[in-house]
Amino acid sequence: MRGSRKRKPIVAQTRIPGEPTAEREAVERRWFRLTNHDTTLARLVTAADARTERYHRWLVFKQAFSPELVRLFLRNADADLPILDPFSGTGTTVVECARRNVPAIGIEPIAATAFTATAKFIREWADLPDIPDNLDWPDIADHLTHPLHRAALIAAQSSRLTATGAINANAPSIRSAFTSLVETIRDDLNHPLSCRNLIICADARDPSFIGDESIGGILTSPPYLSRHDYSKLTAAFQDVYHHWYPAQQSNQIAAHPRAKTKPKNTCHHPAILEAADTLNMIRQAKLARVVRTYFDDMHRTLTHWHRICKPAAPIWCVIGGARFKDVYIPADTIFADLAKQEGFHIDEMRVARRLIDTGRKFGTLQNVAPRETIVMMHKK
Repeated sequence: MRGSRKRKPIVAQTRIPGEPTAEREAVERRWFRLTNHDTTLARLVTAADARTERYHRWLVFKQAFSPELVRLFLRNADADLPILDPFSGTGTTVVECARRNVPAIGIEPIAATAFTATAKFIREWADLPDIPDNLDWPDIADHLTHPLHRAALIAAQSSRLTATGAINANAPSIRSAFTSLVETIRDDLNHPLSCRNLIICADARDPSFIGDESIGGILTSPPYLSRHDYSKLTAAFQDVYHHWYPAQQSNQIAAHPRAKTKPKNTCHHPAILEAADTLNMIRQAKLARVVRTYFDDMHRTLTHWHRICKPAAPIWCVIGGARFKDVYIPADTIFADLAKQEGFHIDEMRVARRLIDTGRKFGTLQNVAPRETIVMMHKK
C-alpha cells in the first residue's frame, strides 16, 4: 500500500559533486580536543563595546574586537615587554594597554587609520578655527591644522560609511558628524591615557624593524579570509587623510593580507591545497588564489612572530573561517597547524560564535559552518 513502506532518512550531501574533503576533515579532527565553544566571548570578538568606551569610540571598525578582550588577555600576560598587535586597525589593543599603563606596539598599514590611532596619544587640545556652515569635507579640511582636528574629520567621514565603503544616504552631514566627534575627543582628553604607546604604519607581514625576543605577547585579529579588499572599503576616509598628506599616497601599503601580486605559494598545507583545488574545479580560480595567498601570508607572519616573541609569550589570535561558493575553509584549524609547525604550542581553540547560522554536512562531519575562533597559544 502506498505510504506504508518505511522511508530512508534524508542525509544532506556535500554540495559540490565530487568535492574532496579528506584533508580539511583531518585538520578539523586534529584540533577537536582543544576546540571549545564559549558563547561568553561572542560579544568580545565584535566592536560593539568600543562604541561607548573612551578613546575607542572615535573610530570604530566593524571588524574590530572589544576592549574587554584586551583586558581579559592582560590578565594572562606578563607585561615586562611590550604587547604587540600586528594588525592594529583602530588601535584597540594599543590604546587599551595605554589605559592600564602597559607598553604596547601596533602595526597598521592604512595610513589614515594609523594617524587617527596615534592622535589618541596627543594630550594638548587646540581651539577649533571658525568654519563656515554647509561645507563639504575638503573645504573643512582646508581649515584644519591640528592633528586632533584632522583625526576628528577622518573619523567623522568613516562614521558615515556603509559596510561596502559608500556614503550612507541616511548618514548625518559631514559637518554634523565632525562637530560630534570634536566634542567626543575633547571629553576623552579629560581622561588622559596613562602612557604613550606606539603605532607604526607598516606591513605586518614584514616586521623586520622589531628585535628578536623583544615582544611579551601578541593580541590581534588578522583581516578575515574574504573576497573583499579592505583598502577599497576604507577609501572614502583615506581620501580625507591624503588631502593633507598626499606624498604618502603613492606609498600606501595594501590593507589586506591578500596582496595584489602573484602568489608565491610558499605554504603547501594539504587542507589549503584541497580547498584551492576545489575552487579551481568549479572555475573559481581567483578565489583559489585568494585562499593560497592568504595562508602564504599567515605562514610568513607566524615565522616573524616566533622570532620576535620571548619564550612562553602568550598569543591570542582571532581568526574567522569562510565558505567560498560553498567551499568550506577552516581557517582557525589550518592556522593552528601552521603555528605548530613554526614552533608554537596551541593551548586552546575557543570558538566565540558562528559566522553563518546554518551548518551543513561536510564529508563525514555534521553541522559544519565557518566560525570565529580565538586561537590561544604560546611560544615554546
